[in-house]
Amino acid sequence: MLELDLINALAEWLGRLFLGYTLLNKEKVLQQVRIFRQYLPQASGLAVRDDDVKEDYEDNFPCIIVKYTDHTNKEERRLDMSETNIKLLFGIYDNSAECEGWMDIMNMMEKVRTKLLLERVIAGRFILNMPLKTKLYEAGDTWPVYFGEMALVFSTGRPVMGRDFVTKGAVIDG
Repeated sequence: MLELDLINALAEWLGRLFLGYTLLNKEKVLQQVRIFRQYLPQASGLAVRDDDVKEDYEDNFPCIIVKYTDHTNKEERRLDMSETNIKLLFGIYDNSAECEGWMDIMNMMEKVRTKLLLERVIAGRFILNMPLKTKLYEAGDTWPVYFGEMALVFSTGRPVMGRDFVTKGAVIDG
């Protein structure tokens, strides 16, 4: 499935891009940025005392989540590509008095934005379309976790009536 291939390719691409890139985690220890596909792992809940449960949700940060949002098949011209919309969600935990976690989010988004604009193609077959949009979420409701978002649109191949497949504007017959 193309959308799943794109999610996996982006997650691998981000893993390479952020290899060795560390930020402070909840315990104020440098931690590698984690890459997740579609969702954060479920909090497992660790029993600390008899009726006290520590949720490990915050242990996932810093992270980037590659989220599929939707897919559009076009039919304007016979060889038009399909488009897949992906959101990258950037998250960091920062409960410091300075509340500067948003700056880490901005730095992560800039790292991705710069590399995507230079390369424009993921896994040799998914082409980045413009516009590329970024935004920073307000931290009021989510503090001490900060979030940012990057909205991406990729051209992807698609099946074509009478042909096997179309990718990058080329027809592939079986």
